Amino acid sequence: MYYLGPEGSFSHQASTLLSGKLIPKPTIKDIFVAVNNSLDALGVVPVENSIEGPVNETLDNLFAFDGIYSVYSIEIQIDLVLASKSDLSKVKKIYSHNHAIREAQNNLEKLGVTNFVPVESTSKAALMANNDRESAAICSSFAAKLYNLEILYDKIQDGVNITKFLVISKKMRTDGNKAIFLFTVPHKPGGLYRVIEKFYLKNINLTMIYSRPLRNTPWNYYFYLEFENFDNLSTLEKDVREVVIELKNKGSYTKLT
Repeated sequence: MYYLGPEGSFSHQASTLLSGKLIPKPTIKDIFVAVNNSLDALGVVPVENSIEGPVNETLDNLFAFDGIYSVYSIEIQIDLVLASKSDLSKVKKIYSHNHAIREAQNNLEKLGVTNFVPVESTSKAALMANNDRESAAICSSFAAKLYNLEILYDKIQDGVNITKFLVISKKMRTDGNKAIFLFTVPHKPGGLYRVIEKFYLKNINLTMIYSRPLRNTPWNYYFYLEFENFDNLSTLEKDVREVVIELKNKGSYTKLT
């Protein structure tokens, strides 16, 4: 089981809901590469946050790796803390993941904290704060304790903060209660409408739609679409292929509790 490390990350917390040896990876792409190289491996990657929206790196890697699919989802309540080895008056910079920075930025600015340094994960931030007494980390309380940091402020996130993680695999499943399609459409009026119409006619509920730029074609985009209450995923895929340029069926998944 691969997760976004180091130890103490929210991805680590999410991965503990599954059995198997837990192996940290430094980036989301590294998790995709590891899963892609092993038929039986699983990976846990963040896909969406209730405050900040989709995690673009995960979406882009789902699009790039054709043979990797979603099989489960995990939702984690994100309670962020500000932690350090020093008093706040001695802190000159704050380490954290970009998403966590944005999720806590309003509250921290009220405390006069504005010098943020993005790093790969909240647990990496805690590790760096452990080695730098003039810094602090936005991280989980678990990570703060793991890296011997004192919690200066608790629950610094803005509002209710939940992150959804996907469990990814090289084995597709089609019996979950939600599914994911990635696709591109013709660059002409009604291109996206004709896709959405397929779901409307089958009474399929869309739960998320998001566009991302195609890296090799400026000002062109692919769409990430999640949906539920579908009867036959393969039949739906066939229907949608009639009106798109490219379609990547990422299978279905079930929420773990």
